[in-house]
Amino acid sequence: MEKKVKGLVLRSTQYGDYDKLVTVLTEEGKLFFKARGIRSITSKNAAGCAPFVFSEFQIEQRGDKNYLKRAQPLFTTVRQGCDVVTLALASFMCEVAEDAALDAETGKSVLKIVMNALFILAKEDRPADLVCSVFEFRLLASLGQMPLFDACARCGSAFDDDEILYMRLGEGDFICPACFTGRDENVRRISRDVYYLARRSVSAPEKEAYALKMPPAVLKEFAQLAERYFLFQMERNYNSLKFYHEVKRLPEDVKKEIEKKDDTV
Repeated sequence: MEKKVKGLVLRSTQYGDYDKLVTVLTEEGKLFFKARGIRSITSKNAAGCAPFVFSEFQIEQRGDKNYLKRAQPLFTTVRQGCDVVTLALASFMCEVAEDAALDAETGKSVLKIVMNALFILAKEDRPADLVCSVFEFRLLASLGQMPLFDACARCGSAFDDDEILYMRLGEGDFICPACFTGRDENVRRISRDVYYLARRSVSAPEKEAYALKMPPAVLKEFAQLAERYFLFQMERNYNSLKFYHEVKRLPEDVKKEIEKKDDTV
């Protein structure tokens, strides 16, 4: 049996001398298939199976296994020759998407979120940490783990006059200074500005959420909060996220050298 499906290539792994195992995210969830002969220089399907490319695939199903017959690239979310920081963050987003898309319901929402984030990361003039943080908050919201922003989770008071707040990572809510006992585990102290940024990152329309303006110090605090909350809720660490942070710290000349090597591969 054969079928056609469109999706985003999340991962492409070498298998044997000429083949690859490819993971694709579609609106129906994840699709795994073997692409035979794709590593050959004469393969016509290589471009369509490259990471970060949205393609149309013609798949042959044999029992419980899938084999690629044809891959037609439709568009690339992260352009070839992009900077190494963008590439590292895009890899993290795709790893998260593969982890989060468990079925058809989550596949559709996760695909939309990761596609928008990749496009903005690659095409727009946005700080990488901002794109990463908004992506993390919006993905958790799509999985039903959006924080409760309305009021203090303990006393119910609004946060109108509080310059400092506390976010409980496990509960996904906020408490005011009067209710913070100092004995709460997994609590992050944040500024009022970061609280509003976190709330707006999930409540604003997609493009507006990624266009938030903030001073560097606030962006750093916001990024730290988003990452802590994201990792706590996902209950795992990501090697690709660790690599992203390592790449950011590299001197600019080292980053350029890495990019030159990538261009020649």
